[in-house]
Amino acid sequence: MPASSLKPVLLSKEQVVALQAIQKSEREKSSLNIAPTIHVIARQLMDKALSQLEGGEAWSN
Repeated sequence: MPASSLKPVLLSKEQVVALQAIQKSEREKSSLNIAPTIHVIARQLMDKALSQLEGGEAWSN
């Protein structure tokens, strides 16, 4: 099997802090004091962004 050409995605400190804030907010909403992991939150945000691009919304950098 050939080696994967995929590389890990590195996030800035600010992006990690924003993900942690989302995680904290989710934990505060939970009656059991649980929250999704940072990885789950990041994947959900990526899925949402990609679906918006597929929907015809313009991407800006």
